[in-house]
Amino acid sequence: MKVYGIDVSHHQGRIDWPTVAAALRKVNGGTNPGFAILRVGYSSKSGKGGLVTDGEILNNLKGCTENGIPFGIYYYCYDQSADAAVTTTQQVLQMIRGYKPEYPIFYDVEYEPFNTGEETDDPAKKRSMEEVRATNTAMIQAALETLENAGYYAVVYCSRAFFTGYTNLAELDAYDKWEAAYTATDTDVVENGIWQYSSKNPLNIPGFGDSLDCDVAYKDYPAIIKKAGLNGWEKGSV
Repeated sequence: MKVYGIDVSHHQGRIDWPTVAAALRKVNGGTNPGFAILRVGYSSKSGKGGLVTDGEILNNLKGCTENGIPFGIYYYCYDQSADAAVTTTQQVLQMIRGYKPEYPIFYDVEYEPFNTGEETDDPAKKRSMEEVRATNTAMIQAALETLENAGYYAVVYCSRAFFTGYTNLAELDAYDKWEAAYTATDTDVVENGIWQYSSKNPLNIPGFGDSLDCDVAYKDYPAIIKKAGLNGWEKGSV
């Protein structure tokens, strides 16, 4: 199966969610409402953990809820240890309490200097690539385990090259991936549940011009999550 959706943050400004809801339904054949993945915020740039809330998250949660758009939640990583990732994730859980996402909660790890081992030029403090990969992997595992222990469907977001170059990918086999790769076709280099395939609004959602991240989900996440009783849903809600 393929379901098309978008991901947004405060960078998209105040979103006209009724218009987006109609457009998402249209690109999904008129019957499926599609989805939106909303940034709840990012972890403290200190690297020690803690959530800095996205300025539009409350408006975006309200817009999706009122317009029948299934949504997931993501948060961006500046964490620099597994303990920091846990601290950030615990605050994410507090922030989304009372909401029932039909899509997963995503830990977003990208090319920050710490995540690539480029945070220092001092040879004495330089970490090996093995240590960089191990630390990234441990942070991802800590965040996702914290989400799962709280009853949420947990997924990691990285680019294809980050997955293969800066994580120990085999150690993340237990988790779904949301993979970013702006290529003509998807590949099996990373087995993913959602593919972010463009940032140029190929779905032509009104109001965003040619700047909007677009995604395709290969799993029926609402059905999976509701059947399992995750993300605040009663088990067997489908």
